Amino acid sequence: MIVPNAVTYCAAKFYVSVFTEGLAWELKAAHAKMQAKVLAPAATKMEFGKIANNVTEYDYNKLFDTYYTSTQVAAFLLELYDSDQTVGLVDRENFLFYLYEPQFQYAGNSHHNQKMQIN
Repeated sequence: MIVPNAVTYCAAKFYVSVFTEGLAWELKAAHAKMQAKVLAPAATKMEFGKIANNVTEYDYNKLFDTYYTSTQVAAFLLELYDSDQTVGLVDRENFLFYLYEPQFQYAGNSHHNQKMQIN
């Protein structure tokens, strides 16, 4: 999701998400044991707020209606790790955590994709 006043941050997160999902597809196609997963936790109370905004005080209670603690997000990460899913995402409307298959289309699933020759 694109967040106001954070377009560059959102673009970087988009890159990480697409890269990770693409890597997950490639690993799956190769029948690799390794998996790639991406976590999108929404607002999380931690030192990042101070650092990213270059301030000494950052009051999550004033700035967000809802947020998670780092301990709660760590639990989400473990749930994602233990699952067969690729994406762990907090829905910004209801603030519930969900596990998903990759969200971006993968051309490797198309019959119209480039044919790869393996020697």
